[in-house]
Amino acid sequence: MAVTVPEPHPHAAVPCLDPAAEAALFKRENDLLGANHAEEHARMREVQCEVERGERAVPAQDLGKPGPVTLQEDAAAVAAADELAAGNPDVASTAGGLAASEWALQGRWSEPFIIPVVGVTAVLLHTGKVLFWSYNPDDYYKPLSSMNGVAYVWDPATRTGHSIAPPENISCAGQTLLADGRLFIAGGNLRYPDPNAPAGTQSWKGTLTAYTFNPATEAFVRQPNMRNGRWYPTTTKLSDNRVVITSGWDQNGGEIINSDVEIFTPSASPDGVGRIDFVGQHASTGLYPLQFLLPGGTMLEAGPGRRSSYLFNPADNAWSRLPDLMGDHWVNGNGIIYTDASGPTARQVVMVAGGLDILRAPTTGNEWLDGNEPAAGWKAFPRWIQPRHNSNTVILPDGKLLTMGGNAGASPYNGPVFQAEMYSTQATETTGHWQRVVPHTIQAAYHSSAILLPDATVLLSQDDMDSSAAAAAMHKAQVYSPPYLFKGARPLIVSAPAGVTYGQSFIVTTDRQVNTAVLVAPGATTHGNDMHQRAIRLPVQVLEKATLMATVPESAAMVPPGYYMLFVLDSGGIPSVASFVRVN
Repeated sequence: MAVTVPEPHPHAAVPCLDPAAEAALFKRENDLLGANHAEEHARMREVQCEVERGERAVPAQDLGKPGPVTLQEDAAAVAAADELAAGNPDVASTAGGLAASEWALQGRWSEPFIIPVVGVTAVLLHTGKVLFWSYNPDDYYKPLSSMNGVAYVWDPATRTGHSIAPPENISCAGQTLLADGRLFIAGGNLRYPDPNAPAGTQSWKGTLTAYTFNPATEAFVRQPNMRNGRWYPTTTKLSDNRVVITSGWDQNGGEIINSDVEIFTPSASPDGVGRIDFVGQHASTGLYPLQFLLPGGTMLEAGPGRRSSYLFNPADNAWSRLPDLMGDHWVNGNGIIYTDASGPTARQVVMVAGGLDILRAPTTGNEWLDGNEPAAGWKAFPRWIQPRHNSNTVILPDGKLLTMGGNAGASPYNGPVFQAEMYSTQATETTGHWQRVVPHTIQAAYHSSAILLPDATVLLSQDDMDSSAAAAAMHKAQVYSPPYLFKGARPLIVSAPAGVTYGQSFIVTTDRQVNTAVLVAPGATTHGNDMHQRAIRLPVQVLEKATLMATVPESAAMVPPGYYMLFVLDSGGIPSVASFVRVN
């Protein structure tokens, strides 16, 4: 059985406490969590206080343009690169042409623009829009107002959006997307720390509630309660569209990890109510464990502690141990799952990266596991150039990985990292290396998020080092255009099916020859843990110049049911804009 290790407290208390209150809080955390963790939290409170007093600058605080303006600028940059790639002599010697040459090597970040909500959680919906949600900054750390949250629907096509009302403070929940495109959300924030509560109950409380969200109506539907609360849980969709729910601090305020394992079975109706079943218990080593559905139909749990290396079998709800991870990935590591099914034998890699090591220092101790042979255990994956935790890693359509943000200090905001890194080849090639690409401007450590967008760019949301309501209203984001968008005109999908079934071969027509097709599941990420992202490179056959036949693998465990972004790529690795296709 795994040894439960206390998780470093991920939040600051109210900044700028008076000395007596700070001393009392430090003593309580020292007694509860130990000296090292108490010191980390005290430093985090100090950072928040420095920001509040104006003694610590927030990167990109005063920068920002309207979203539509940055969209136009990004389009102009791609157009200049297209002209350069086409050999237009009027562009080659211009500033735009010279810049485009560099963008083809490093990529390009947009100017920061405002998304007026902290991107604690970001989910790409099959409508092409992004749902953000967060705590309500007006009520942050007010125990009597703990249930108040905010949410925002943002459209990448216009870089504008609108606020919607969440049912409660679903910040710090777990989330994943169901087969019909609904979003499932489990847990969240029931109460902030309350020094006036009875001893042993003064910390964070997790809510027992669960919801689905219908992207078509933008409405939340209350689902049955879980047995106990969950704050920082993980949700993982299985091959039959059920969802496993694990971990999270419970509703009692004592920083106890909920050991219940529960499974959500959704209703057939998009606005219906499903059920949640208790199926056993499992002791997670920490909060937000990384979990992945493997080809055999079992679910992998990986981290945050090195002993969290397990398989869960939904056929009998039993857990079995795997070899330990090579290292720890505390607060907060990243993980991805990538499958190359284009050859005669499908190859799948699960990569776990970053976080804090056993000494509570940011790590580059990345590692991988073969999804087809999990019992073979963990092996070293090429290390990042920069140690970091609280970062985000996104799978790109060409199979490469983009890691951005995070911080190199032990606390959640100290030592912010602005340098992004890209893996040199597709993720199933475990002998590649990481390369520096152009840095972003915004600080994106704790409570930042990043997801792939349908146009093959990456959205990065700023962190909340300044957690004030005024800062939330001016919260920044940037869009990264990878190098492949500056290497010539991109292919266009002329027609593709809206839905496909397992084992089906389907036709994609394009405006020119392409030779690669990839399904990328939309991201659903929080605290560096993307609970839905995966990519599958499909077997293909080029039928003629503008016609490609791709085949969906027969295994629902390899390609869980739901909506995917279908990208096609030409021989130069340039991706199309995605077409959403439902696999069912």
